Amino acid sequence: MSSYAITGASKGIGREFVRQLAADTTNTILAIVRDPESTDISELASKHPNLHVIKGDITDPKSILEAASAAAAITGGKLDVLIHNSNAVDMASMSASPTQIPFDAEAVRGIFDPSLSTAIYGGLWATNAFLPLIEKGIQKKIVHISSAMADLDFINKTGVSYGVAYAVAKAGMNVQVAKYAAELAPRGIKVLALSPGWVDTWEGEKPPQVVQAQNVMLKQFQAAEPELKGQIQPEESVRKSLQVIERLDAETSGLLLSHNGDKGRWL
Repeated sequence: MSSYAITGASKGIGREFVRQLAADTTNTILAIVRDPESTDISELASKHPNLHVIKGDITDPKSILEAASAAAAITGGKLDVLIHNSNAVDMASMSASPTQIPFDAEAVRGIFDPSLSTAIYGGLWATNAFLPLIEKGIQKKIVHISSAMADLDFINKTGVSYGVAYAVAKAGMNVQVAKYAAELAPRGIKVLALSPGWVDTWEGEKPPQVVQAQNVMLKQFQAAEPELKGQIQPEESVRKSLQVIERLDAETSGLLLSHNGDKGRWL
């Protein structure tokens, strides 16, 4: 019997983590979401008595502390695994390269703040809020969902120059994870940055411009992985990611690993 808390659990990869983990009725699952009434997560909770939906906004320190307190009341003050999955980006600037960032302080903050608020600030607050529970858990694992877009070798191989704020924030997350791993190692706590792969989380029919952009990305990504055919589905990404989390130990703590469990097959 294990307990898991997942931030950003209402959609995409986060919701798939919840779905797969809740399928094991011996698990206790805590889905941390901004809106507990959202249809997708509430419907999932109605099917799984072991799934508890908790209101929590990782960009609000008071909110995430309250979420950790609510989680402790459910689990008896302990937690085995925290998966920090929350993510936000400024979609309007995702296609921009560094030289296209404007000489406008307010505009630049608008570009960077969503990613920094979730990856860096939110990562700190979520980890620190749930740390007292993790310390009393059995597995003692903290996982931050990162990205290959923050890996320097991957950037250099593919020539991907866009997604600046997203990649910078995830790179900062990776450093933050290593710092946590160094600090918490004496307490037996393992911390990991985990890239889930190139995952298709789009809901509904994709607009032509999105399909076109993904075709461009595919060609660039193939420079790093020539056999790549396209995106993977959330089910595959999460299934493989959970295997990596299961194997997380003192030797891999502090690293950025792919959903394949290595540092090369990112996609």
